[in-house]
Amino acid sequence: MNTAPDPLTELLHETSLTRDAAELRLFVDLCRSSRRLRVWLFGRFANEPKTRAAFRAVLAGRTPGDFKDGPWSPGPMRKVASKPAFSAAGTGRHGGLSEGKIVALIKRFQAGRMDVTAFLFVRLWLRFLGQGEEAIPVALWRPTLAFWAAIIRDPRRRIVRHLAKALRFFRDRTGRSIGEADFSFAASWKIHVLLYIWDYPKPCYRVGELRDNLPVKYRELDRKDIREFCTKYGIRRDSRAGEQPAVSGRKSARKLPTPAHSSRSRSMRLSHPQSTDGDKSRRSILNRPVMLGIRSRV
Repeated sequence: MNTAPDPLTELLHETSLTRDAAELRLFVDLCRSSRRLRVWLFGRFANEPKTRAAFRAVLAGRTPGDFKDGPWSPGPMRKVASKPAFSAAGTGRHGGLSEGKIVALIKRFQAGRMDVTAFLFVRLWLRFLGQGEEAIPVALWRPTLAFWAAIIRDPRRRIVRHLAKALRFFRDRTGRSIGEADFSFAASWKIHVLLYIWDYPKPCYRVGELRDNLPVKYRELDRKDIREFCTKYGIRRDSRAGEQPAVSGRKSARKLPTPAHSSRSRSMRLSHPQSTDGDKSRRSILNRPVMLGIRSRV
């Protein structure tokens, strides 16, 4: 006989807990899921007054100026204190764009007319559920709760409709890789331009350079479209007269430099069928997990 409580009973029980009990349960869950947290708690925190004082400062919102004085080693301390990368308009190293801005634009073009946040959350959760793990990644806790709150607050149910669209988009493609065929022509060439800019950071780019480094089937694109794209999204153009840069993926007198994050890209590829346009050198739009919101394993 199955004596396990049904989901409704579990929900009623969890939501009836006192605040203290719920917070302690959360703390226990964190300690169970993180060996590093347990080692720190029973080691440095339990035995070092300096670590306890530094942790109190963090709880009070005081980030140590020197990360060496934090309750954790400098690497984790920097990540705990970090905020979303932001560069003032025109100051990013990718033609005025920051890496974060490039990734955000790529996600928006992938989402198309769908709400980009709903699109990203569906992808993140489907990826996690597909791994067969039971413990929900801690990194998803706060963003998911905030997203759920936005759904409940939405009086027009817009987010719910877009969430359903995103679910259909990914469910219809279950069991196969997602690639250029799943996005519009207009979105695909823009994503390829952004990937090129991301791979080859420089102060500005020639319109011809951006067009010539597109996959073959996009190289008939009107230069005007690329100029307008650059202007709209703040990508600086190099309008000086001179030699045209080399084209990646075909023989040329000049070779493009190695992409700035090529080693990272190779280690983060998604399996994807080869392009059918004859240009084998260009990567798939989605061959990096970050393109769907996964910088590292969830």
